[in-house]
Amino acid sequence: MHTDTPEQLAKRVTAAFEHIHTGQMAGLPLLNGVLSVQTLGFQAFEGRTLGMLITPWMMSLVLFPGEHDDWASLELGTRQQLEFPSGSYRFLSNVIEGLGPVQMHSLHSPMRRFHTQQSAVAEATAFVSRLLVDPPGGVKPDPVDAALLGKILRGEHVPALEPDPHPDPVPDPGSAPLAVQTAQVAGAGD
Repeated sequence: MHTDTPEQLAKRVTAAFEHIHTGQMAGLPLLNGVLSVQTLGFQAFEGRTLGMLITPWMMSLVLFPGEHDDWASLELGTRQQLEFPSGSYRFLSNVIEGLGPVQMHSLHSPMRRFHTQQSAVAEATAFVSRLLVDPPGGVKPDPVDAALLGKILRGEHVPALEPDPHPDPVPDPGSAPLAVQTAQVAGAGD
């Protein structure tokens, strides 16, 4: 359990991940050089603290244990579904130096799709603003390479990531509704 306020935890998360960025992640080709470490939206929720984390290699919802949570006993890398008003999300347990046990739900990894810090902040802000609301149909986050994220968080060697030599083709404008085409085109750079 953490006795820090959400604001204090946000500062601690920023410091911990800036240390990771300049240490074990320094120079890795999977980093998006236009992005920096940033936290936002840290708040209390059902006795726990949650908030968004943006780094040059991932965007995740970070969840800290509450008073009655014993996450220290969870095996590193344990996955579990946790419920929020907007739906069920899969979290990965981790222990971060300087923070202790946390659960993380990854929205993006790697971060190739973001061309500015502002676009990453907008995405993170939109996600956290919908997280605690009951929208019709729930939130459907982007798929994430969970194995790669686990390696990154454990500080394991990560091979260089190459752009997909065969990206999904952009559909013929007459073959799908505009909303489907827009979603496919927006994701084509990932």
